Amino acid sequence: MARTEPQPIVSSRVDDPEVEERIDAFVFELGDRIDALQDLEIAGRFEALQEEALVFLAQSRELGYDPLASAAQRVAVACEERSPESVRKAVVDLTELSKRVRLGHRGAA
Repeated sequence: MARTEPQPIVSSRVDDPEVEERIDAFVFELGDRIDALQDLEIAGRFEALQEEALVFLAQSRELGYDPLASAAQRVAVACEERSPESVRKAVVDLTELSKRVRLGHRGAA
């Protein structure tokens, strides 16, 4: 069975000059932000993780990354449930989507 490459995710606001610089900064900082979320998950700091996921959700949505926003929302919900397994899965899913966002950014070319 052939393995398919992950499809890049591009901002729905990619052609909006008003947010171009903010999108660039968001994508360039994405790795560090995901690392910070992973660190909170590993430490079991679900309340802090939930707060950061909600901030991340708002920024993702504002910058046109709705799939990323949805994944961040799943992290926040899992934190509310206090289920370590659900939180871990949600953070892994968010991490995978963030890789696709980085692939879709013009700086990845």
